[in-house]
Amino acid sequence: MGSHAAGFLVMLYAAEQQRRRAQQTLTELRQNLHVKRRHWEWQRLVRMRHYITLDCLKNPACSSWMDTWTGGTDENLITFTSFSRGVC
Repeated sequence: MGSHAAGFLVMLYAAEQQRRRAQQTLTELRQNLHVKRRHWEWQRLVRMRHYITLDCLKNPACSSWMDTWTGGTDENLITFTSFSRGVC
């Protein structure tokens, strides 16, 4: 009976060690998955922000700055930028 009990204890110990290793592996996989999900979400948000801000940006040729530069007087340019055309 003693050898059977010792064999049973060895089997229980081996099963416990295997369970601990499996639990550790599962914990590491969950942590890695969490990190990857956060990275994917960050990339998605950056793409969304790019699409939102892209529509808000004006064409530089149609901006008020270019209207003042091309069609405004020197006085308008100085008022707008504090620079004269000779400095720019």
